[in-house]
Amino acid sequence: MKVTVIGAGVMGPGIAQVWMMGGHETAIVDISEEALQKGTEDIRESLTTMYQMGVLEKSPDHYMSLLTTTVSMQEAVEGASLIIEAVPERPDIKQTIYSQLDKLCPEDTVIVSNTSSLPLPDMFPDFRPGKFFVCHFFNPPPIIPLVELVKTDRTDQGAVEWLKSELLKCGKKPIVVNGFVMGFLVNRLQMAMMREALHLVQCGVVEPDDVDTAAMAAIGFKTAWQGMFDTMDYIGLDTVALVSGIIFPNLSNDTEVPAIITDKVQKGHLGVKSGQGFFNYEGERAAEVMNRRQTLLLEQLKLFKKYPS
Repeated sequence: MKVTVIGAGVMGPGIAQVWMMGGHETAIVDISEEALQKGTEDIRESLTTMYQMGVLEKSPDHYMSLLTTTVSMQEAVEGASLIIEAVPERPDIKQTIYSQLDKLCPEDTVIVSNTSSLPLPDMFPDFRPGKFFVCHFFNPPPIIPLVELVKTDRTDQGAVEWLKSELLKCGKKPIVVNGFVMGFLVNRLQMAMMREALHLVQCGVVEPDDVDTAAMAAIGFKTAWQGMFDTMDYIGLDTVALVSGIIFPNLSNDTEVPAIITDKVQKGHLGVKSGQGFFNYEGERAAEVMNRRQTLLLEQLKLFKKYPS
């Protein structure tokens, strides 16, 4: 099967790598030769790291032989069974892409978008109804197992099941979201936790590093292996009901971005990319943080593969 990824920006190369690792001929198309070159280099570097850490059995060269890059949309989509759009979250850019695809692709081609926020099938109802839906990967795509498939009442269930099956073969954990809700599933859960964390820090109850310690050493330590509803069953639903009745009324229900965020943004303290956020990333600190993150995620992935849920 040939898979085409449109866009060689932040997510595109990683998404392409997923399908390469699954043994599929994969093409990346972008208007920028420079972006394609960088994306290719990033994929090779990622494959090399994964191979060195024992996540991959075959050499990086084996997987790289499955990759082609081009600036020609026609060349990229020719013979593709699956096309994944991963361009910036601008409807005008996406509309241009979809117009091209409508002219170039057979009617049975499954076309999906990696959007994390836009209700694209509703925004473009006449574009490939039934065969066009959302397939949302998480960064870094080659490592994070989960993929969100977001369908509407017009989506061909057969197309969703087919893509779900192909993702499973690639070692992914696809879930289906039945209908568009802002943020889909994962971002809604994550933002709910972030809202409460920001609220507690802004109130002076805890410091950011203590929140992170709690998230990693308690919540995250368990949720990698025991999901939320599984945890509720384990606790006992009577206990969950009792504690929920006490705590729910006291949780943050803020609908505005808190000052603890906006103040930092105004000062240019944007996080790792600016060298300063809630923590300091100046000098070599940023590279150290990113390298440690990738190493730990790969170790987690090895455990995930060893003990599948």
